[in-house]
Amino acid sequence: MAPTPVFRGRHVIVTFEMDRVGIAKCAMGPELEAAVLHLANDVAKPYAERISPRSKRQHQHYADSFVVVPGTAWIAAMRRVAARLWNTAPHAAAVEWGNGSTNSRGHRVLGKTLDHLNSFGHEHN
Repeated sequence: MAPTPVFRGRHVIVTFEMDRVGIAKCAMGPELEAAVLHLANDVAKPYAERISPRSKRQHQHYADSFVVVPGTAWIAAMRRVAARLWNTAPHAAAVEWGNGSTNSRGHRVLGKTLDHLNSFGHEHN
């Protein structure tokens, strides 16, 4: 595959050639895995725990039931390292999306956590 011109100047043409093998190695590499797990364990999980609702009942609270699960994901036809933040509480669905029998609205903790992560680079330095 020939390099793709990305800039044509008066005296220069800049080209780019995709190194798919190199990019795939980076996407599954230990450095990226460490960064992803750091983000999940040290940013996402504490944020989710902090914004989680708590009750006065004597049971395992939603905030105490977050786990980070390392793995992989396919994004844009490429396998990449990933980490999922899961809540293992039996009442996780009711906390996230609400409970129709009590007319309570969900707290959307995981969605808000994703919004928080996606805000980096936009409002944080």
